[in-house]
Amino acid sequence: MTRRARLADWLGLNRATLAVLAVIGCLGLSEELWSNFLALHLRDQAAAKDAAHAVFTAAKYMGVIAFGKNLLEGFAYIIGGGVAHRLGARWALAASSVPMAIGFAVMLLTREPWAIAVGALLMTNWEPMSVPATFEVVGSEVRKERRTIAFAVQSIQKRLPKMIGPAIGGLALGVVGYWLNLSLAIGCLALAVILQLVLTRRMKPRADPAAVPFREIVRTMPKDLRQLLGAEIFIRWGDWFARDFAVLYVVSLLVERWGWSERTAIETSGLLLSIMATTALATYVPMAKWIDRSTSPRPFIGLTFLLFSLFPICLVLLPKACAALGLPVMLGLVLTYVVNGLRELGEPARKALISGGFEPNVRARAIGLYWGLRSFAFCPAPLVAAFLWSKIGADLTFLIGGGIGLAGTAWFVLGQRPAKAST
Repeated sequence: MTRRARLADWLGLNRATLAVLAVIGCLGLSEELWSNFLALHLRDQAAAKDAAHAVFTAAKYMGVIAFGKNLLEGFAYIIGGGVAHRLGARWALAASSVPMAIGFAVMLLTREPWAIAVGALLMTNWEPMSVPATFEVVGSEVRKERRTIAFAVQSIQKRLPKMIGPAIGGLALGVVGYWLNLSLAIGCLALAVILQLVLTRRMKPRADPAAVPFREIVRTMPKDLRQLLGAEIFIRWGDWFARDFAVLYVVSLLVERWGWSERTAIETSGLLLSIMATTALATYVPMAKWIDRSTSPRPFIGLTFLLFSLFPICLVLLPKACAALGLPVMLGLVLTYVVNGLRELGEPARKALISGGFEPNVRARAIGLYWGLRSFAFCPAPLVAAFLWSKIGADLTFLIGGGIGLAGTAWFVLGQRPAKAST
């Protein structure tokens, strides 16, 4: 093998996984250019009608959007699994761009907050449509001992847009406006479709697409994966108490409590998201190789769950602690987003564990069902968070979310036993 071929093998790369990387990179950048600033866009549109309640109106819509996103994701995961099983990963990856394209059309044609919410729901559903196909590609095209590093490379590709997208989006929003963000995102969507179709032209669907009933997949799901699913539901409940509200919270905090200008606060929020993605990016390859050499990936997954839980707690406490100690508020925010970036330490191991936990003949549909059940279970979390925000404030809402996440971490650490992953 040439040096280039050895490096590709070491990273779990081939034409099929490169196609996955193209979809993840281009569609991910397309989303990151606008999604982190959606709350601010909604706030601005709401301010035209009621400036006094614009922030709360934006938070309310973000709660509704997040609820709808998680609910639709549940169906999208299952549909994506069915498409990948029957038509193959190639057409499942291509189909994942369709909801985003429709969402862009809606977003460009209206400025009504409710219609913006509908467009946003469609635009964020590319990932659940693609997840079963990406797992099928790795599970079928990559050797077992290279799956963790293959998922790590995908995670890197997923985080690159998160690293550069918010910075570009924040600059475009501050200088020109939200419509430039959308125009750049449409270009990334078109590039994703072209690259993916070119790279996967040799891929064929399964010769026998006969489907195992969902009830049989649930019945035969390994016990350890059912326990992992339960823990993830807790973790995601806590995470969604803060995820889509974090940028709105940070900007409001900097402007209202510490007197920063609106533009500076927006650009700072984009920088913080880039710091988070950069932190995650630096961990993937070394952690994947470390996990491959370890006897069990579960300690790394448990650490990931712990860091998920700490983010909303740190977001509330660290900036205020720094201000109380006479330290820059920015230091507390940077440390908080570094913690949020480090939570990706065990993600490739978790994905490899799930990918290897199902038999090849049901893998795509089983993974779609696993993710779908997870999304259905935690879809009410953002609505609950928006309600709590209106009643008890953002600080207590975020702390409650952190507590829920810690409960899920305890569930995983105390309840997990080694799994017997299939090959």
